[in-house]
Amino acid sequence: VALVTADNKAALSPLIAILEAVLAIAMTVVKWAMFLAPFAVFGLFAELVATTGIGTLLGLAAYMAVVTLGLFALYAGYLVVAAALGSISLFAFARAVAPVQLLAFSTSSSAAVMPLSMETAIKELAVPPSIAGVVIPLGATMNMAGTALYQAAAISFLAQISGIGLGLGEIALIIVTLTATSIGAPAAPGASVVILSSVAGGFGIPTAGLALVLGVDRLLDMARTAVNVTGDLVACRLLKDVGGKQEPSAQ
Repeated sequence: VALVTADNKAALSPLIAILEAVLAIAMTVVKWAMFLAPFAVFGLFAELVATTGIGTLLGLAAYMAVVTLGLFALYAGYLVVAAALGSISLFAFARAVAPVQLLAFSTSSSAAVMPLSMETAIKELAVPPSIAGVVIPLGATMNMAGTALYQAAAISFLAQISGIGLGLGEIALIIVTLTATSIGAPAAPGASVVILSSVAGGFGIPTAGLALVLGVDRLLDMARTAVNVTGDLVACRLLKDVGGKQEPSAQ
């Protein structure tokens, strides 16, 4: 604040130039990391498969199938809730939110799709702007049901490939923990892997298998982000009637 409000701008030019140079260097390092990350993941993936055997790939395929089916079931549940409680037909809601889901699927970021989500909620779902302006930003950070589902399946997968048996009580505790930690998770691609690693370590589950999870995380991240933004739009639609009644008095 002091830097941008100081009176003598000419004297601050060297400091601003230094900060801009540091920014350029930092962005270069980030570009290198993004370029090298796929090769690093492939190396970890290859090492783990060579150590545990090719059967690990079959387990990975089963893990992906479980997560995909779980996300589809969650998506179907959202549609049913919207049709039953949101005063809109199932197909009409699915058609209205399809562009948002497509953008979320391609970007894997709830934050990136937020402007389109708000526009869709207001124009296509007839949600008052006062409701959409609160629910969409809040949901992009806190409504991470798809992420919590993915992380629970990933923890179970990591435990199984490590030979660790989990009881029903432990699984229930893990689900509750992951649901809580998913609230406030960064709405950026790959952010849930960091949470997954910390939770797995907290329950004594080796994180060596994360190389397998990272290898397919992008594909699953796309699907769970689409489900997450669908939940945000369902919440907007459910609050439509309340918002519609309160909007005139608020004005």
